[in-house]
Amino acid sequence: MSRCLFELILAIKRKCLCNEEQIEVDLGLSAAEFHGLMALDNGQGMLGGQFAERMGLSPSRGSRVLNKLVTDGLVQVESRATDRRSILVSLTPKGARMKDRITEQMRDCEQRICGRLDSTHVDRVKGVLEWLEAAL
Repeated sequence: MSRCLFELILAIKRKCLCNEEQIEVDLGLSAAEFHGLMALDNGQGMLGGQFAERMGLSPSRGSRVLNKLVTDGLVQVESRATDRRSILVSLTPKGARMKDRITEQMRDCEQRICGRLDSTHVDRVKGVLEWLEAAL
């Protein structure tokens, strides 16, 4: 019997979470730290509120994640000259290196997936996943 779309999505999610957890273990990161680093782009800062929003967290929870990343030396925060109440968040050199390591491990995982598909199928899968993400 064919599984419904939602069951397939959950099965894929479980497998992706296992890979994500392995990356976190390999790099010594908590899930929150992993997602916090993924929310930031190398060489670009963002406002503290945007950081929490990008992570899908409340401002207070985002602040706790941010404080942990600052304590670990992975991000830095600066008060903005134009509005001292808001902060600019950016990766430190150590944080940028860690983000690069995450990206490298994610690329390895993607290569394992794509190694079983030809380029036409890879393009189709990416297109369907982009459509699915937008639909959700």
